[in-house]
Amino acid sequence: MNPAQQPATVAKPDLTSIVAEVLGDLAFMVTDDAPEELPAGTVWLQAEVRYTGPIVGALRCWCTRGLATRLAANLLGIEPESGEAQVGAEDAAREFMNVLCGQAVTKWHGTESVFTLSIPSVHECLEPPRPEQIRADSCCRLSVEGEPLLCTYQREP
Repeated sequence: MNPAQQPATVAKPDLTSIVAEVLGDLAFMVTDDAPEELPAGTVWLQAEVRYTGPIVGALRCWCTRGLATRLAANLLGIEPESGEAQVGAEDAAREFMNVLCGQAVTKWHGTESVFTLSIPSVHECLEPPRPEQIRADSCCRLSVEGEPLLCTYQREP
């Protein structure tokens, strides 16, 4: 086969563009550049989902409870101040992680191989992640409706 007949290599999207796309499509949320510093003194949620298959990896995200509450409100079509949105914050973070991981796996590894996703886990943190805590092959920091969001991807051996 001569070089002119070889299919062009398609660049894989970076984590930032996948996160922005998922937030826009799933919850009609718009991302912006990351804030300079992650605010201390607020309640944070850390979410994680792992996948296995020909390639093994993990996605982790940290967001404020306020962002997770807004995400829940957008998913449910209710006001962020409602009790239902506040109660649904952790479930909304799980749903976001599930969709994000599915999109990332498909965009990075194609649709031919079979991958198994873990059930997304979410737990509360009293502070944002410190830079030395972040082990990642890819990392993105965004602002979503004024709230910080940090996501990392780590390919496992």
